[in-house]
Amino acid sequence: MAEGSQTAPEAGNDMGNDDAIGGNVSKYIVLPTGYCGQPKKGHLLFDACFESGNLGRVDQVSEFEYDLFIRPDTCNPRFRVWFNFTVENVKESQRVIFNIVNFSKTKSLYRDGMAPMVKSTSRPKWQRLPPKNVYYYRCPDHRKNYVMSFAFCFDREEDIYQFAYCYPYTYTRFQHYLDSLQKRNMDYFFREQLGQSVQQRQLDLLTITSPEDKSDLENSVMQKKIKIPKLSLNHVEEDGEVKDYGEEDLQLRHIKRPEGRKPSEVAHKSIEAVVARLEKQNGLSLGHSTCPEEVFVEASPGTEDMDSLEDAVVPRALYEELLRNYQQQQEEMRHLQQELERTRRQLVQQAKKLKEYGALVSEMKELRDLNRRLQDVLLLRLGSGPAIDLEKVKSECLEPEPELRSTFSEEANTSSYYPAPAPVMDKYILDNGKVHLGSGIWVDEEKWHQLQVTQGDSKYTKNLAVMIWGTDVLKNRSVTGVATKKKKDAVPKPPLSPHKLSIVRECLYDRIAQETVDETEIAQRLSKVNKYICEKIMDINKSCKNEERREAKYNLQ
Repeated sequence: MAEGSQTAPEAGNDMGNDDAIGGNVSKYIVLPTGYCGQPKKGHLLFDACFESGNLGRVDQVSEFEYDLFIRPDTCNPRFRVWFNFTVENVKESQRVIFNIVNFSKTKSLYRDGMAPMVKSTSRPKWQRLPPKNVYYYRCPDHRKNYVMSFAFCFDREEDIYQFAYCYPYTYTRFQHYLDSLQKRNMDYFFREQLGQSVQQRQLDLLTITSPEDKSDLENSVMQKKIKIPKLSLNHVEEDGEVKDYGEEDLQLRHIKRPEGRKPSEVAHKSIEAVVARLEKQNGLSLGHSTCPEEVFVEASPGTEDMDSLEDAVVPRALYEELLRNYQQQQEEMRHLQQELERTRRQLVQQAKKLKEYGALVSEMKELRDLNRRLQDVLLLRLGSGPAIDLEKVKSECLEPEPELRSTFSEEANTSSYYPAPAPVMDKYILDNGKVHLGSGIWVDEEKWHQLQVTQGDSKYTKNLAVMIWGTDVLKNRSVTGVATKKKKDAVPKPPLSPHKLSIVRECLYDRIAQETVDETEIAQRLSKVNKYICEKIMDINKSCKNEERREAKYNLQ
């Protein structure tokens, strides 16, 4: 067991050295960076070394986010779709985000509501994850590959959880099913071995038909000859008897085509005449028994200038193969026409949905503006006008300073998943005038209610940070623990607690989710949490320095 990710170079893989994947992970446990010691509960253990399993590599992005790489298909390194793996050594109420980062399909049913499958040892029945927790998108951080992200919360520590692309159906299960069918000795079911796969697995050929048809199929090696319609108006009958062709006339006779007529037109008319004659003959054969060696004579339309052409004779097997090809082409043409009509109807429905979506978006914007105006009017009537968040305006109008840009770039935001919004007062626990925000963090109930009416993400985040850490702790800390590059002799300060930072983000997310459902807007607003806390720390330090200056000036006076 090692820390980080498990990779192995693969020859002939076109994905690059950084994405080269060997075999499946086997009891692979992911440890945090810099951790030394025995694994604890919450250090996830991945395994895909079982039948139909597929997981080649695991990278830990953050405390609760993992990038998973799937192995390509056998002999097809460009096809990467299927995944199936297990996770154990979990902690109760542990939330994770799994990103399948190297999908090869541009279109997937995950965009239309499909979700991965999950089961556990205590709940062995496969179930689908909620579609609202699944996202399929193109990610620029992974060379614009398609990424499928889904969130999950483990609820039982003793369970082993298994995730899959869809319902797994293994090769062993399929072979058991075929064996059970073969043991029934059904007359219409026949099983033969066609060959072996690259991995030396048996390839079965199944034939499902009636016994009579099977015997006819085996015995009908078409060795007898049949004459296709001749291309002239003369009959081939002599003295009322059908002319019989011997073995010397088996090959096609090369005839000179008339001037002004293409060979494709002649062949097309000949095939049409053959099909018409065969259908007519099949209809007549219901009441009369026909001889297998019967010669079909048909005059093709538009053949007045072809009286000099000789009869063409082909083997019966070749003739029936041409006939099957012609019927197959007609069937494919019908399928293509149906598919074209189905596609046209889908395009019309999508155009209608786009129009309806545009109308809903415009109505949503109008309702938001109206809601904000009503809130302002209500606050004015209550005696307190709407407060203007100068800090938010400043952050939107001005670019961040260079020392802050390095801080912002370190924030992990590779996933488009965010937990489903829940009512704020229903989510947090109230007890003895305290509000529990999670992870053992309690704040004063009165201050919490005052925080809920605060306007602006900046002011909300800064006040919440002061409630959680306090000004004495914030002035001696930094968000990332990295010293600023603006001062050469700057000493790095201890970083803020990661679990408390996650609590701040969750509280801000609950607030934003009540205002909008746009994922892009939510992600953009949440990405500024570190910036707001940095500004609050700078304001506290600045006020402390001003206070020290005033005290020094007062002492001098």
